Amino acid sequence: MKTQRNYPVYRGEVIAASALVTLALFGGTAWWSWQITNPTTQANNSAVIIDSKSAPEVAAIQPQTYWLKFDNNQIHLVPQPVKVKAGVTSEEALKLAFNYLLTTPKTAELITTIPAGTKLLDMRITQTGIYINLSPEFSQGGGSTSMAYRLAQVIYTATSIDPTAKVFVSVSGKPIDTDHPLGGEGLILRQPITRRQFAEDFTIS
Repeated sequence: MKTQRNYPVYRGEVIAASALVTLALFGGTAWWSWQITNPTTQANNSAVIIDSKSAPEVAAIQPQTYWLKFDNNQIHLVPQPVKVKAGVTSEEALKLAFNYLLTTPKTAELITTIPAGTKLLDMRITQTGIYINLSPEFSQGGGSTSMAYRLAQVIYTATSIDPTAKVFVSVSGKPIDTDHPLGGEGLILRQPITRRQFAEDFTIS
C-alpha cells in the first residue's frame, strides 16, 4: 500500500503549485524552488540558491549563519562563517552562530526576515537532534513568505555543522506544529525537520 505523505498546513491560505509569490518584503517577485543539490547546477533555475562562496573549507568546527540576498528576482540563502575559538563544542559554536544571527544588523546586500528583538532562549544538541527555542518575537510580522524564509535561516544555521541533523524548533517553549502554528498564516513544521525535508515541504515549482 502506498504511504500517503503529509504536507504543511497553512490556515486561511492555499499555496498552489506554479504560484507566483509576491515578495513585497524584498521589493520584487521570485519563483521559489528549494534546492539541495550543488549550487553551480542551479544557475539557470529561478530558485532559492545556496551560495557557498563565503564558506571556506576548514578542518575545525565551522558554524555558519544564513542570510538572504535578493538579486534578479531570486532569493539566495547565503552562508556566512562565524569565527570560534579552538576547542569549543558543537553546541557552544552553534550558540555563538545564533547570537550572531539574531543580533547583527542587516546590511545593504544581506538581509533577514527574522524580526528584531528575537532571542535564543535555549539551544541543545542531543542524540535525537538539535533543539532550538526562540522568543515570541520570532512569530511576529510578515506573511507566509517571510515566515518560511526566517525558518530557513534558523534551520540552515542550526545544521551548518551537520547538514543532515534533525532540528526541533519552538517558540516560547511550544513546538511549531498543528497545535502551535507560526504566526497568523498558520505555518507548521513536520518535526523534527531536516534540510531535505524542509526543501520537500516548501517547494513551489
